[in-house]
Amino acid sequence: MIILPVVALLFTTPAKAQNAPESERVADSLYRSYSFAEARAIYEKLAAKAEPAQKRALDMKIICCQNGEEMLKFVSEPTVVTRKTMDKRDFYLYYPNISAAGGFIHAPEGLNTTSDTLYLADNTNTLYYSAKEVNGSWNIYRTVKGADGVWSVPQKLSGNISTSGNELFPFVSPNGKKFYFSSNGHSGAGGYDLYVCSWDEEKKDWGPAQNMGFPYSSPGDDLFFYITPDSRYAAFSSTRLLDNPNSPLYSTTMIVTYVVEYQPDPVTKAVTAKEAANIARLRGAVRTTTDKERDSITNAEINKALKEVDQRKVTSPADSTTVAKTQNYTRESVKCRNLKKQEKQMAVSQQNYRELYSEVEERLRATEDSVMVQIRQDSVAKITKIITDGENALLALRQQIRESEITIRKMEEEFFNSGVVVPSSKEIELGDDFGVQEEDDDEEEDFNPSNMLNDRAKVTDIENFNLQRPKKDLTFKILKKGWLADWEDLPGGIIYQIRFMSSVKPANVASFKGLSPVFEREQNGRYIYSAGAFSKYADAQKQLSKVKKLFSTAQITALKDGKAYPLATARKEESQAASKKSKAGTAGTFNVVISGLDRLPEALLHAIKSATSKDMAKVTSADGTKYIVGPFSSKEEAESVAEKLKETNSGKISVEQVL
Repeated sequence: MIILPVVALLFTTPAKAQNAPESERVADSLYRSYSFAEARAIYEKLAAKAEPAQKRALDMKIICCQNGEEMLKFVSEPTVVTRKTMDKRDFYLYYPNISAAGGFIHAPEGLNTTSDTLYLADNTNTLYYSAKEVNGSWNIYRTVKGADGVWSVPQKLSGNISTSGNELFPFVSPNGKKFYFSSNGHSGAGGYDLYVCSWDEEKKDWGPAQNMGFPYSSPGDDLFFYITPDSRYAAFSSTRLLDNPNSPLYSTTMIVTYVVEYQPDPVTKAVTAKEAANIARLRGAVRTTTDKERDSITNAEINKALKEVDQRKVTSPADSTTVAKTQNYTRESVKCRNLKKQEKQMAVSQQNYRELYSEVEERLRATEDSVMVQIRQDSVAKITKIITDGENALLALRQQIRESEITIRKMEEEFFNSGVVVPSSKEIELGDDFGVQEEDDDEEEDFNPSNMLNDRAKVTDIENFNLQRPKKDLTFKILKKGWLADWEDLPGGIIYQIRFMSSVKPANVASFKGLSPVFEREQNGRYIYSAGAFSKYADAQKQLSKVKKLFSTAQITALKDGKAYPLATARKEESQAASKKSKAGTAGTFNVVISGLDRLPEALLHAIKSATSKDMAKVTSADGTKYIVGPFSSKEEAESVAEKLKETNSGKISVEQVL
């Protein structure tokens, strides 16, 4: 249901530019950490003094900050299953179970897109895809498969979805009621955000687009929201951890793909900037269960987790009481181990903040810029609060550790008194089903418990993809910029064209000098370019002089059913067809009559000789002098000549029937 563009060319990840003032780089850092209000204040001060071009860029950042402030009021917290860092070029091929209800194919010809990969869902009659417009932006199109197996002419989606920006990665939920896509044209927090629309049954169209909010959207690029066929999981990809040029994780070629438990209508809440930044990191793939969850673990799960414990060290068969005590001991041991890891990480974090505090204070003393002074004073205050809060949290954590150690010692004494050997820490191997998992030492390390993102989907060719061609306006025109039509757009039968150029390699549109439509065909190693698709030779003759002003060697050629055809033969067949039509319709012959002139100007005489080889007679009566050109066997031929003569703006020119 989607066509995937060459997304590596569309990302808005910032480059490692050092030209921006330091205060703007500070604001950018605040913006990426969801401190939108503080970042906006700095951007506004800079915008007040900026040059027009820079001011426009700052104004866009201010808008993103305003949107971000509003989005902080509606934040959800999905349960993360796993995540993995991927290459931007083909990350979507690794989405979980994406081949279970469809498959990837090479984009068929006929779809107006530079994309090369298409995801076609099974049992669907509607195809959505992104296509690049003439102005460079990407929009989403829809085509519907008819009863005859032919796909309809693609239509761009309504203004609820389409914008002047880019809309990418369309996806319809398995139940067909939700439409997801990525865009940098709708209201968002910057880069590409994720949006969702609901199907309006009454209007038979998708409703207004709604930003999915944090943490699905972020200040980075967020792409391709996808739901597994069973509607249990959702996947999406983001540059949020990789788009900071000052971070060691910075990358312009990679993207992180996340798998979360799917929530059709997630519960949202208002959060602080710090809370939003923490939630947006989506670390939940590795988490410690809550006390409530631990209490709900069944004996069967615990026994499975403890199956590696060497029961031979137990002096007597374990009764139900001993098993329960062993389970509690294991649970408390893991809890204590995790608390100590948290203490170690928190202590390192506190030390880093103290070093940062010293560095900012030193920079503050050396700063004279009033904007930077205010920024760094705010930073010092913020860091001070973080250090204070951290110390309080560290004290509370150490108290938990002491209490846990006391509990463990009491359990060990009970084991010793009852003659049961205490399981060593090495013997406590926790399985996935135990419910208490040890925390990962490295928060940024990928963790993939379910291997959901390991299998790469294949891309195959599609067979018998028949697309209905749109009816194009082939009226000859000279525009500011010409356009190249498809050869298949030519109608059947006899057609006249004006050949104006040939070259040994394909020409670009600019070389057409505004001629449109232009058709290209390859012949004997050269590329031939012809303008127009005229059903009558006279119409081509009328435009030839205009083309010759641009291309002096232009000449009229003929086609029959899309193939080259002798011009003389084509004109003869056209004349015969016109004669038959005349006999079947209006009988008689026709003359071109020129009146209102005592004598013919040179320009008019030249036009008559160029337009026709018919005879000309001068007739004088009481009504004045008339010049008769003819006779013509059809009214169409006479009218064609009359139109050419009217271009001289001489006398009154009309067509009269002779019975």
